[in-house]
Amino acid sequence: MRIAFFGTGAVSVAYLETLLDAGFEVTAVVTKRPKRRSRNGRVEPTAVAALGERRGLKVLTALADLDLLDFELGIVVSYGRILPDQLVNTHPFLNVHYSLLPSFRGAAPVERSVLAGGVAAGVTLMRLVAEMDAGPIYESVPVAIEDLDLSTAYERLTTAGCALMRDWLARDDDWITTAAHPQVGTPTYAPKIVDSDLIIRSYESALQGYRRHLLGRAYFYCDSKRVRLLRAHVDEADSSFPLGSIVDGKIQTARGMLVPELVRPEGRSTMSFADFLRGSRVTAIGTSPG
Repeated sequence: MRIAFFGTGAVSVAYLETLLDAGFEVTAVVTKRPKRRSRNGRVEPTAVAALGERRGLKVLTALADLDLLDFELGIVVSYGRILPDQLVNTHPFLNVHYSLLPSFRGAAPVERSVLAGGVAAGVTLMRLVAEMDAGPIYESVPVAIEDLDLSTAYERLTTAGCALMRDWLARDDDWITTAAHPQVGTPTYAPKIVDSDLIIRSYESALQGYRRHLLGRAYFYCDSKRVRLLRAHVDEADSSFPLGSIVDGKIQTARGMLVPELVRPEGRSTMSFADFLRGSRVTAIGTSPG
């Protein structure tokens, strides 16, 4: 079976490598155009393009250059663009999505699952249709990501997803046209993470603050300065301090204490929270610079 692979992000690389290492025939790789990197000013190809070029594949950055006679199946993993209906209607296209559909359709299913404590985490292999993430499902595999940071969650999901894709492609029946089934249940959605999703709020529980910090970009304010929270844990003991107050290196929340371990204050290097407190003498956190 001749395959056209559509991918852009770092996650896509593992899937393309899996296809190639398993001996599947990849006739074309379609990815986004190279971007200029701000640090060195050079125009660099995407990670998928770089791998395709190393492996001697045809690498395309424009859908108009794709030869429809050159492949029988399209596989889409973190491509970053919506394929036009005209193209999807010409061939079967498979998509690997990181949730148990129909839960968490959309751009940030892993991030939203992390914030929800690992709810609906898994990998779904589905067939693309016009409506986003609404196609019929071949198989969904649950993956435990509770209490994992975002990077580790992606690694675990990618390992499961590569195996799922490889196993289905290795079948010798007519599964592409016969084995998919409609999604069952009420869809939920996973919009892109925005800045407000990353703020540690003392009026929430310490557990929710901990989950926000697992995304790797969470922060709170101290003396009008952002402080990135890099590592933390939860102390579930009840207390009656004012919300947001810092007591013995712990932040009072609506339920339990959030205990920062490692932080990066705005304009400064990474340090322990204890060292930060000694240098700043702050007594409470906020959710805004004011």
